[in-house]
Amino acid sequence: MSFWLHHSLSHWATRLIVGFILIVLAAACWIFSTSTFDQPQPKAGIVLLGGIHEEGWNAPQYRGIRKACNAMGIKLLFKENVNTEGACTKAVQEMADNGAGMIFLASYSYSQEAQKFVREYPHIAFGTNSAECHARNMTSYFVRMYQGRYLAGALAGMHTKSNVIGYVAAMKNSEVNRGINAFTLGVQQTNPNARVVVMWTGSWQNESKEAEEARRLITEAGADVLTYHQDEPAAADVAENMGIDYIGYYEDLGKHEWRSEHALTSVVCNWDRYYEDIIRRYLKGELNYVDKQWVGMEADFVELCDFSPAVTDEEKAKLIYLKERMLAGRFVFAGEIYDRQGQLRCRADESIRDDRLLQHMDWLVKGVEILE
Repeated sequence: MSFWLHHSLSHWATRLIVGFILIVLAAACWIFSTSTFDQPQPKAGIVLLGGIHEEGWNAPQYRGIRKACNAMGIKLLFKENVNTEGACTKAVQEMADNGAGMIFLASYSYSQEAQKFVREYPHIAFGTNSAECHARNMTSYFVRMYQGRYLAGALAGMHTKSNVIGYVAAMKNSEVNRGINAFTLGVQQTNPNARVVVMWTGSWQNESKEAEEARRLITEAGADVLTYHQDEPAAADVAENMGIDYIGYYEDLGKHEWRSEHALTSVVCNWDRYYEDIIRRYLKGELNYVDKQWVGMEADFVELCDFSPAVTDEEKAKLIYLKERMLAGRFVFAGEIYDRQGQLRCRADESIRDDRLLQHMDWLVKGVEILE
């Protein structure tokens, strides 16, 4: 073969190879562009009872899901101050029309309304804070806040001087009862002589009522440590103004400079981590495979935030010990437990199952008193 013929064949072979590579690259770019850029951005929605800037329950929820969505490339739709009859249904309809693939109903108050509309959107994965509300495409999502309540109770038991601890509570459902019971069991762990006195407000958000009940617990019952289960920290504000120690809920109250060392600590949830975990399950198609998503301290979702200088090293060491024991398998609701009427609710050799804790805690433990 002559040099010129060999050179000509090599030239054409090179052109064919280069052409083939260009075709492959073009096809890859087309596939990448259609699979990435032409796909709609996933959307998540959240419905809130209060405003996104209301510290307590609502603001941490919003900040948590916003951070999770930003980290995962999810577009967030939200509706705040959804607190009138029928408003939740309307909010969900708007989010569905805007392409939300998953919607979180971030209040126990939406449970009854959700039962009526959730089946109308079988293509949407719903999450609800109510364990008493069920549907094929809806999962109850909770964190084991009661674990933090237990440790907060242990701190209150060590810190009280009057042996009276006040508790402002929203309503008599399993969630609130579970928190009161865990808190009281924690108190009894460190101070069997202390009493937990509860006052009911009948509402998640009623600042004037919450403040009134907090003052009564201090002035009438003699409480020198206060906590609460409400969407807002009105009870904590009263305690601060009256110079009484208190333990917050949902948010780190001690981060505010105007609060004193009376803000002992708060039971908080790392909502961004939790929402990121739930959203990841949704993207994998797993969100509604189980009825309930219930995790806590074992996943670093629940914790006590920074302590006040008023909390001693000895008290901190006791709390660390109780937490380690709890994570090692010594459950909060385990061993012999009686209710206020003297009925045995848990035997010495057993623990209360999750389904009972979530849906059927319609009783309060022995040691809880109600101030009418």
